[in-house]
Amino acid sequence: MKQISMKHCIVILLLSIFSIVCLGQDGMNTGIIYGANHAYSLTAPKGWVLDNSSGVSQGLFAVFYKKGETWQEAPTIMYTNTASLENEHHKTIKQLIDYDIATYKNDEPSIQIKTEADISIRENLSASIRYFFGKNYESVAYIDAGKTGVLIIMSSRTKEGFDESINSFIDLVKSYLFISNKVVIQENK
Repeated sequence: MKQISMKHCIVILLLSIFSIVCLGQDGMNTGIIYGANHAYSLTAPKGWVLDNSSGVSQGLFAVFYKKGETWQEAPTIMYTNTASLENEHHKTIKQLIDYDIATYKNDEPSIQIKTEADISIRENLSASIRYFFGKNYESVAYIDAGKTGVLIIMSSRTKEGFDESINSFIDLVKSYLFISNKVVIQENK
Protein backbone atom coordinates (compact mmCIF):
# COMPACT_ATOMS: atom_id res chain seq x y z
CA MET A 1 0.00 0.00 0.00
CA LYS A 2 1.33 3.41 -0.96
CA GLN A 3 1.78 5.93 1.85
CA ILE A 4 0.34 9.41 1.45
CA SER A 5 2.88 12.15 2.14
CA MET A 6 2.20 15.05 4.48
CA LYS A 7 2.33 17.38 1.45
CA HIS A 8 -0.47 15.42 -0.25
CA CYS A 9 -2.53 15.46 2.96
CA ILE A 10 -2.22 19.23 3.21
CA VAL A 11 -3.21 19.70 -0.44
CA ILE A 12 -6.23 17.42 0.00
CA LEU A 13 -7.22 19.24 3.19
CA LEU A 14 -6.93 22.66 1.53
CA LEU A 15 -8.95 21.55 -1.48
CA SER A 16 -11.60 20.08 0.82
CA ILE A 17 -11.87 23.29 2.83
CA PHE A 18 -11.99 25.33 -0.37
CA SER A 19 -14.77 23.09 -1.77
CA ILE A 20 -16.82 23.47 1.40
CA VAL A 21 -16.45 27.24 1.32
CA CYS A 22 -17.30 27.44 -2.39
CA LEU A 23 -20.31 25.13 -2.19
CA GLY A 24 -21.80 27.34 0.49
CA GLN A 25 -21.66 30.45 -1.68
CA ASP A 26 -24.45 31.75 -3.88
CA GLY A 27 -23.57 31.57 -7.59
CA MET A 28 -20.05 30.20 -7.08
CA ASN A 29 -18.71 33.73 -7.51
CA THR A 30 -15.40 32.73 -5.91
CA GLY A 31 -11.94 33.07 -7.40
CA ILE A 32 -8.40 32.08 -6.51
CA ILE A 33 -5.87 34.89 -6.67
CA TYR A 34 -2.27 33.73 -6.91
CA GLY A 35 1.21 34.94 -7.68
CA ALA A 36 4.73 34.69 -6.31
CA ASN A 37 4.47 33.64 -2.65
CA HIS A 38 0.68 33.86 -2.38
CA ALA A 39 -2.55 32.05 -3.15
CA TYR A 40 -5.89 32.94 -1.60
CA SER A 41 -9.54 33.04 -2.52
CA LEU A 42 -12.23 35.69 -2.30
CA THR A 43 -15.97 35.45 -2.86
CA ALA A 44 -17.96 38.35 -4.29
CA PRO A 45 -20.57 39.69 -1.87
CA LYS A 46 -24.25 39.22 -2.68
CA GLY A 47 -25.21 41.55 -5.53
CA TRP A 48 -21.61 41.98 -6.70
CA VAL A 49 -19.66 40.46 -9.59
CA LEU A 50 -16.15 38.99 -9.50
CA ASP A 51 -14.37 39.92 -12.73
CA ASN A 52 -10.92 38.51 -13.50
CA SER A 53 -10.31 40.31 -16.79
CA SER A 54 -11.41 43.98 -16.66
CA GLY A 55 -8.62 45.07 -14.29
CA VAL A 56 -5.76 43.13 -15.87
CA SER A 57 -4.39 46.17 -17.75
CA GLN A 58 -4.05 47.83 -14.32
CA GLY A 59 -2.35 44.78 -12.80
CA LEU A 60 -5.55 43.74 -10.97
CA PHE A 61 -6.65 40.14 -11.46
CA ALA A 62 -9.75 40.22 -9.27
CA VAL A 63 -12.06 43.24 -9.35
CA PHE A 64 -15.59 43.56 -8.01
CA TYR A 65 -18.53 45.80 -8.88
CA LYS A 66 -22.29 45.69 -8.46
CA LYS A 67 -24.33 43.55 -10.85
CA GLY A 68 -25.51 45.62 -13.81
CA GLU A 69 -22.46 47.93 -13.68
CA THR A 70 -19.02 47.74 -15.27
CA TRP A 71 -15.52 48.06 -13.87
CA GLN A 72 -14.93 51.20 -15.93
CA GLU A 73 -18.16 53.01 -15.01
CA ALA A 74 -19.14 51.78 -11.53
CA PRO A 75 -19.15 54.58 -8.92
CA THR A 76 -18.04 52.13 -6.21
CA ILE A 77 -15.63 49.28 -6.89
CA MET A 78 -13.55 46.80 -4.93
CA TYR A 79 -10.36 44.99 -5.86
CA THR A 80 -7.50 43.06 -4.34
CA ASN A 81 -3.79 43.43 -4.66
CA THR A 82 -0.70 42.19 -2.86
CA ALA A 83 2.60 43.59 -1.66
CA SER A 84 5.71 41.64 -0.75
CA LEU A 85 6.63 41.61 2.92
CA GLU A 86 10.19 40.88 1.85
CA ASN A 87 10.61 44.43 0.53
CA GLU A 88 13.19 46.83 1.98
CA HIS A 89 10.40 49.35 2.75
CA HIS A 90 7.99 46.92 4.41
CA LYS A 91 8.84 43.62 6.04
CA THR A 92 5.76 43.57 8.31
CA ILE A 93 2.09 44.38 7.78
CA LYS A 94 2.48 47.41 10.07
CA GLN A 95 5.35 48.71 7.95
CA LEU A 96 3.23 48.15 4.82
CA ILE A 97 0.36 50.16 6.34
CA ASP A 98 2.78 52.96 7.33
CA TYR A 99 4.26 52.90 3.81
CA ASP A 100 0.76 53.17 2.27
CA ILE A 101 -0.18 56.04 4.59
CA ALA A 102 2.98 57.94 3.63
CA THR A 103 2.26 57.32 -0.07
CA TYR A 104 -1.35 58.52 0.24
CA LYS A 105 -0.23 61.66 2.13
CA ASN A 106 2.45 62.36 -0.45
CA ASP A 107 -0.04 62.03 -3.33
CA GLU A 108 -2.83 63.96 -1.58
CA PRO A 109 -1.61 66.02 1.42
CA SER A 110 -5.13 66.94 2.59
CA ILE A 111 -6.32 63.31 2.76
CA GLN A 112 -8.08 62.21 5.96
CA ILE A 113 -6.90 58.86 7.32
CA LYS A 114 -8.78 56.96 10.00
CA THR A 115 -7.92 53.68 11.73
CA GLU A 116 -11.02 51.49 12.05
CA ALA A 117 -11.63 48.37 14.11
CA ASP A 118 -10.03 45.20 12.76
CA ILE A 119 -12.30 42.82 10.87
CA SER A 120 -12.19 39.29 12.27
CA ILE A 121 -11.96 36.80 9.42
CA ARG A 122 -11.49 33.59 11.42
CA GLU A 123 -9.97 32.56 14.69
CA ASN A 124 -6.45 33.99 14.90
CA LEU A 125 -6.85 35.98 11.66
CA SER A 126 -8.00 39.54 11.24
CA ALA A 127 -7.61 42.39 8.81
CA SER A 128 -6.35 45.84 9.81
CA ILE A 129 -8.62 48.53 8.37
CA ARG A 130 -7.80 52.08 7.27
CA TYR A 131 -10.12 54.65 5.73
CA PHE A 132 -8.67 57.17 3.27
CA PHE A 133 -11.01 60.08 2.51
CA GLY A 134 -9.81 62.50 -0.14
CA LYS A 135 -10.83 62.83 -3.79
CA ASN A 136 -12.24 59.29 -3.36
CA TYR A 137 -13.56 57.45 -0.32
CA GLU A 138 -11.55 54.30 0.27
CA SER A 139 -11.37 51.50 2.79
CA VAL A 140 -8.32 49.24 2.77
CA ALA A 141 -8.05 45.89 4.55
CA TYR A 142 -4.50 44.67 5.24
CA ILE A 143 -4.02 40.94 5.85
CA ASP A 144 -0.73 39.33 6.82
CA ALA A 145 -0.24 36.23 4.65
CA GLY A 146 3.33 35.45 5.67
CA LYS A 147 5.61 36.58 2.87
CA THR A 148 2.86 38.74 1.35
CA GLY A 149 0.53 41.47 2.48
CA VAL A 150 -2.93 41.01 0.97
CA LEU A 151 -4.86 44.22 0.37
CA ILE A 152 -8.58 44.38 -0.26
CA ILE A 153 -9.71 47.83 -1.32
CA MET A 154 -13.07 49.52 -1.75
CA SER A 155 -13.07 52.85 -3.57
CA SER A 156 -16.07 55.09 -4.11
CA ARG A 157 -16.46 58.41 -5.87
CA THR A 158 -19.01 59.50 -3.26
CA LYS A 159 -19.43 59.25 0.51
CA GLU A 160 -22.95 57.92 -0.06
CA GLY A 161 -21.62 55.12 -2.28
CA PHE A 162 -18.99 54.33 0.34
CA ASP A 163 -21.58 54.16 3.13
CA GLU A 164 -23.97 52.03 1.02
CA SER A 165 -21.21 49.52 0.20
CA ILE A 166 -19.29 49.21 3.48
CA ASN A 167 -21.17 46.04 4.52
CA SER A 168 -20.35 44.45 1.16
CA PHE A 169 -16.70 45.36 1.73
CA ILE A 170 -16.80 43.67 5.14
CA ASP A 171 -18.37 40.57 3.54
CA LEU A 172 -15.61 40.49 0.91
CA VAL A 173 -12.90 40.76 3.56
CA LYS A 174 -14.51 38.01 5.64
CA SER A 175 -14.58 35.73 2.57
CA TYR A 176 -10.74 35.73 2.45
CA LEU A 177 -9.34 32.20 2.57
CA PHE A 178 -5.58 31.67 2.73
CA ILE A 179 -4.42 28.81 0.53
CA SER A 180 -0.61 29.01 0.50
CA ASN A 181 2.42 31.29 0.59
CA LYS A 182 4.55 28.67 -1.13
CA VAL A 183 3.58 29.39 -4.72
CA VAL A 184 6.19 29.02 -7.41
CA ILE A 185 5.33 30.18 -10.90
CA GLN A 186 7.36 28.55 -13.62
CA GLU A 187 7.91 30.54 -16.77
CA ASN A 188 7.15 28.89 -20.12
CA LYS A 189 10.24 28.45 -22.22
